[in-house]
Amino acid sequence: MSERVLLPQGSQGGLLEASVGKSLSRRSAVLALWQASVGQRETWRYVLGVGILWMLWGMVVMPSSISFNPSKTYQAILVLLMYLPALCLAFAQRGRLWRELWSLPQFRVFLALLAWATLSLVWAHLRRPGDELGRLLSVMTFILAWQLWDADGEDYVGMLLFIGGMGVAACAAFYCLLFAFHPDTSDRIAGEGIIATTNYAAALMGAVAIWMTQLRLRTRRMALLRWGSIVLLLTFVALTQTRGVWLALGVCLALAPLWHGIGWKPWAMAMAVMLLATAIALPMHLLTERGMSWRPELFMQSMHQIYSHPWLGQGQGAPIALLVGGVAYTHTHNLLTQVTMELGIPGLLLTVMMWLMVGWQGWRHRDSMRGRILLGLWLYASIVLQLDMPQLLDSPRPGWILIWLPFSLAIALGIRERAGRLALDITVETR
Repeated sequence: MSERVLLPQGSQGGLLEASVGKSLSRRSAVLALWQASVGQRETWRYVLGVGILWMLWGMVVMPSSISFNPSKTYQAILVLLMYLPALCLAFAQRGRLWRELWSLPQFRVFLALLAWATLSLVWAHLRRPGDELGRLLSVMTFILAWQLWDADGEDYVGMLLFIGGMGVAACAAFYCLLFAFHPDTSDRIAGEGIIATTNYAAALMGAVAIWMTQLRLRTRRMALLRWGSIVLLLTFVALTQTRGVWLALGVCLALAPLWHGIGWKPWAMAMAVMLLATAIALPMHLLTERGMSWRPELFMQSMHQIYSHPWLGQGQGAPIALLVGGVAYTHTHNLLTQVTMELGIPGLLLTVMMWLMVGWQGWRHRDSMRGRILLGLWLYASIVLQLDMPQLLDSPRPGWILIWLPFSLAIALGIRERAGRLALDITVETR
């Protein structure tokens, strides 16, 4: 009788062990696949990091066309290292990244700006509107690539910005040496390729100097390298004689105590010493001989064209010609007027709204490394973009570092903040 009872139980036990073994094997297989996918994502993540570095370094080393547009080689490498990986990974895990981004108000404003710019192609009357669509897509993919790289931990961001800044500083040193032995006829230094103009080169070098000052570095050797690179970058900026960048750097230095939480007295003394040294060493004719560089005249010309198309604008990427001083300028040298000319008042409102949200995000997170970098770049760009580099939705240029890098940092901070709130809510519910 007992055998009749034990036999079925023994067979059921065997079936149970077999089923448990199968479930464990399935779990191990799923775990192995998950680990493999995570490993693949990490590999592609580093590919994106290389792509972001190439986006930065390529601006200072690669040749460009006569209009300072990126070369085809530069763009092709970006397609392989950043654009395609970012688009593919953004749709992984059932589009998890898109869902996280959609929850952020500043990202929805950005999407509205992209949608309006795309719609404006209807009345822009361009020969090749596909080129403008590609530029809009490139801006989107850079933002996606940054979020995929900046998924967790500050080490990733700090490492990338440190390596990128060191590379740009090395190029600045090379251009300074080249300028010393072969000075330009204008006595103003410039780079090559996309930064072959003094204003673009100065703006890029100044932005890199801003973020290098805010990095958290673990060793004294890295700190020495950081300050050495800052000296090289600022030397390059000084040789450009670009007054707008000088002004922006001075304002950032003066207002830095606001987000560093230290007293005004030491900073006021440092500013006084710096201004006194500058006044003694700097020939005043460098500040006065070029006058206002036609900026008031360009503003008045742009306002006349805005008045003729106030609401719709001329369309994204529409060719612009401003005749000032016998020269035809292709942009207004001011971000706000350029955006209004191309995208009308709706584009202007969306741009200002987005930019104010970026600044507010930096101020709210000024106690973190990302927040300080964001706030410094935001303040610096807010000044520089009113004097030059007004291209908002364009192919990779130094303006990307001034506009879309701060925006990407703000988005990353928003994602982290939302994830922290969700984790806190879950913790409270479990208690």
